[in-house]
Amino acid sequence: MDKILHTEPREQLRSLYRSLVGRPEHLDEFRQLLSEYPSGEDDYTTEPVSAAEVREKLCQRIRDWTGGPFGGFTEAQMLMWRAIVIERRLALSSPWTDSKS
Repeated sequence: MDKILHTEPREQLRSLYRSLVGRPEHLDEFRQLLSEYPSGEDDYTTEPVSAAEVREKLCQRIRDWTGGPFGGFTEAQMLMWRAIVIERRLALSSPWTDSKS
């Protein structure tokens, strides 16, 4: 477990990657929780409560794995991760970048 406090988003992401690569059981659980998140094909304007619960559970597990703070994923980031990991699609735009730049 990485005990360094990560406050910068890229450092948080690096810590997550290390955890997923270094611990296959973390990757399996990551995949499982992502598969429980709705694909986004349903047309809804607000994230369903059940989806928000899955998102928070995944974020808490990431905090547990990395041993540090994790800002969490937005709905868009969850959909991006789901598309890449579960649906095996590559995201063309990143929800981590500022579209104004």
